[in-house]
Amino acid sequence: MADIRKKIIVKGVVQGVGFRPNVYKLALENRISGWVRNDLGGVTIEAQGPAPAVEAFISGIRHKSPPQSRIDSLAVSALKPGPSGPFTIKESASAGSSSAIIPADLGLCGDCRREMLDPRDRRHLYPFTNCTNCGPRFTIVKTLPYDRPKTTMAGFKMCPACSKEYRDPLDRRFHAQPNACPACGPRVYCFSGGKKIEGARAMSLAAAALAGGKIVALKSLGGFHLACDAAGAAAIARLRAAKRRPHKPLAIMAPSLAWAVRHFDVSASERELLSSPLSPIVTLRKLRPGSFGGAAPRLSSVGVMLPYTPLHEALFAALAARGFAGGLVMTSGNRRDEPISKDDDEAKAALSGRGTGAAAGIAEFFLFHDRPIHNRIDDSVTFVAAGEPRYIRMARGAVPRAVSLPFKPKTSLYCAGADLKSSFCLTRGDEAYLSQYIGDLEESGNRDFHLETYRKMTALLGVKPRRAVADLHPDYFSSALPARLGLKADRCQHHLAHLLSVAAENGLKPPFCGAAFDGTGYGSDGSIWGGEFLSVTGRSWRREGRLRPFRLPGGDAAALEPWRPLLAMAADCGPAALAKVFRLAPSSSAASTALTMVSAGVNSPVSSSMGRLFDAVACAAGLGSFSTYEAQGPMELESLCGPRNRDGYEFGISGNAGMTELDWRPVIAAALAEKDPARAARISAKFHLGLAEAAAEILAGMARRLGTKNVILCGGVFQNRILLEWTSELLAARGLRPLANRLSPVNDGCIALGQAYFAAAGIKTSPDK
Repeated sequence: MADIRKKIIVKGVVQGVGFRPNVYKLALENRISGWVRNDLGGVTIEAQGPAPAVEAFISGIRHKSPPQSRIDSLAVSALKPGPSGPFTIKESASAGSSSAIIPADLGLCGDCRREMLDPRDRRHLYPFTNCTNCGPRFTIVKTLPYDRPKTTMAGFKMCPACSKEYRDPLDRRFHAQPNACPACGPRVYCFSGGKKIEGARAMSLAAAALAGGKIVALKSLGGFHLACDAAGAAAIARLRAAKRRPHKPLAIMAPSLAWAVRHFDVSASERELLSSPLSPIVTLRKLRPGSFGGAAPRLSSVGVMLPYTPLHEALFAALAARGFAGGLVMTSGNRRDEPISKDDDEAKAALSGRGTGAAAGIAEFFLFHDRPIHNRIDDSVTFVAAGEPRYIRMARGAVPRAVSLPFKPKTSLYCAGADLKSSFCLTRGDEAYLSQYIGDLEESGNRDFHLETYRKMTALLGVKPRRAVADLHPDYFSSALPARLGLKADRCQHHLAHLLSVAAENGLKPPFCGAAFDGTGYGSDGSIWGGEFLSVTGRSWRREGRLRPFRLPGGDAAALEPWRPLLAMAADCGPAALAKVFRLAPSSSAASTALTMVSAGVNSPVSSSMGRLFDAVACAAGLGSFSTYEAQGPMELESLCGPRNRDGYEFGISGNAGMTELDWRPVIAAALAEKDPARAARISAKFHLGLAEAAAEILAGMARRLGTKNVILCGGVFQNRILLEWTSELLAARGLRPLANRLSPVNDGCIALGQAYFAAAGIKTSPDK
């Protein structure tokens, strides 16, 4: 049988994931001659052999690709057969325009973990063990194609043993760009007694510091962590004081999955997520109420992750050698609200006490390493709700990743996102790439981080944006960024962007509708929105409904002083309700002043914010009149909610001039009328169920009028697992298809993706009346 020859071009996540070695093995199995190489577009293959063998080879590429790869397209064309010979792996090509997808960082794989824990292995407890199935990718890559000289590993020359692995196509470490061992690779180090100490001794000193109750700053994959004993009340108190985070939950790194299962209620899907290559922080329910109160006070759940780098694994081994068997608080190494520190000098200045600012002096011991971090990145934070993993913070392991838009933009876009929980988006063709979590842009360091990441990502993607999209808010920092980059920006309303981000993830084209519930967003009428029912048809959108508006006495102060919105609402519910709220205010004079502000409309903007309604209900339930972090009261309220087995509070639903209004007055009045000591849990259950039922009723009517079954639940309030699940269940029971963010954060981290859909689809800035 005569040979045929095919050219195969594969695009997707096909670099840095063992794709070429897998192709090589398939070629050997099918006795194919030809070659494979990386290039700026992905992977190119030429394959020659008998037709059945070539077809089997192509089928293997499609269906037997490495677990961390993702094939987005596979194009096959015919070539003229040439001389046959051994199948080879060619050097990467760097000519042409870039369309390859940058690989994300991958958590420590089982094979590398077993090698690390084997005393006979040459990589025993080596903190930088990796292979083609795990290890750093995005954090070390500078340019494409993804080859060692274009990463921060370029300065580490491989020893003969590592070089042999790297060159062997049948080895697990073939072309593993960060491949290294103790003889030739990066090293950990610390300083003690004025001396630099490296390797296992440095790791042992770090473990001693942690076991002794100290706060340790350790350089990890995408930046520094601050770590301390998760059961060490004194160390956690010092950490909280230094970071000015008196109550905000802190993540815990468990030494093992078995340890996590002993202390938390871990579902099968949560186990899978914890152990996945993403290796994110996963929000888990505590098995014992009140446990881990230092890390997550007054909450029923806490964020947990497993050791996802060999450095963490080695650290826990060193701790075990000292008899320490617990978990570690592991939080970002930064000053409050600033970017995570990635460089040694930067970390020492910010965390050692030699820097300036309130957070200086946090760390009492430093563990460094000498592998440079090119792209700083925080840990991803997730939760599982309605059967799907969802992002609170999308970062390590999840970035970069493309979302295919159902519309192709006319040119490359830069979408600036929002100010809070900021990330931006770049488009390349119909692919939309969200950046990693940046942070709140009110902090100047995060604005610098945003622009630093913009420069690096445009270079990696090989794009030069010609158009921009920004939020409608005239005073957002993000709204001014396009001009700094020399770009003109279209404007997309905040809650519409939330809705469109879910449409982008699911490839939806109009019509569709949904609820956008969050804390705040600038409305097209100039007021503060946040409890919105929106629809999209064609290139038009409409505000179909809203939460009944109320005033926010003190403006922004209302977000951290929930007695303020509660007072404004109670004033609309009658004298009895108002009298009760006066007792929740810090003083009667403060309450009187706030009430006067509401009456006069002075420094009391009008809002339809669902987030502020949650704050008010939490305050009415006795969970505090002040908050020290965003959504503290609502998170504590959710923690008290039991199963869905009772009647919910009944919201009013009315229509006026084509606008449906969700009336909170019966709910506030009922919550304030609850009297006994157990009222908080009862208020929580009734409020969550009542809101879910009311939202489902309104959305079902909208979907029916539009003739669609696609109903979107979006906005930061839907980080509330109970509200998302109960509303989804009620919608599904009505035969509808509830959709929420899965590939982008549920909160404002998704806004830039929605802005990309907005521009690509050509949706109008102003809503239809």
